[in-house]
Amino acid sequence: MFTILPGRRDRGRDAAADVARLTAERATVLMAHAVNRIHTALRRSLDTIVRVSAGPVPESDRNDLADFCGRFTRFLHVHHDGEETIVFPKLTEGAARAALPAYASDVTGWRADHTKLLGHLGAFETAAAQFRAGGSPETLRQTAGDVRDTLFPHLAAEELALDPAGLAKLLRADEVAAIELASSQHGQRVGGPWVLMLLIHALTDDEQKAHFGAMPWFVRKLLVKRIWARSFRGCLKYAHNASIAL
Repeated sequence: MFTILPGRRDRGRDAAADVARLTAERATVLMAHAVNRIHTALRRSLDTIVRVSAGPVPESDRNDLADFCGRFTRFLHVHHDGEETIVFPKLTEGAARAALPAYASDVTGWRADHTKLLGHLGAFETAAAQFRAGGSPETLRQTAGDVRDTLFPHLAAEELALDPAGLAKLLRADEVAAIELASSQHGQRVGGPWVLMLLIHALTDDEQKAHFGAMPWFVRKLLVKRIWARSFRGCLKYAHNASIAL
């Protein structure tokens, strides 16, 4: 809930404008933080894959590591597909409205990064399938490293441009809300519990609470903790955080 700035209560339209501005500022802060948590989860998961595949992998863990890799690739596909279809068009529209062509150029560059990443990600997915079937972890490590070398600078560039101040120049509060809703629906439809469990376990307890605080009780307590968690048990050894704080 937002309050009118001190000393502006009697100024009617100006006060209403202050509330709208504060609402927009708060919305873009929340959006920037949410994006950063998603990026953090991607980084942590990929770092784990590179680290684990660099060492001897017990035969009994082969399927579990391949499953973890599959969850990561689905997570990355869902994230980037959502950006391409939901987020980037709104950013481009906002850049045109605000006469800020540099942001539109950024989006063009990020789309090019996505195309480049698809090639590396395809090679990694092939390596993961071969690893599951008995292949060497070295190819898995090498292709995961290639994904990381392209992905991490890309994420950093997005975060630098799309901090709260940058987002506030491009998006209204209602647009942020629409992006959040559409992105959530996209994630549920395409990623589902398979990706959700990876995301949850890639976040610290505090990050989980910040990101999923509005999740309905029955989803948190019944579906996440009692049903969907079962499928992730083999991956827990690779999780950044083995606990669920929701």
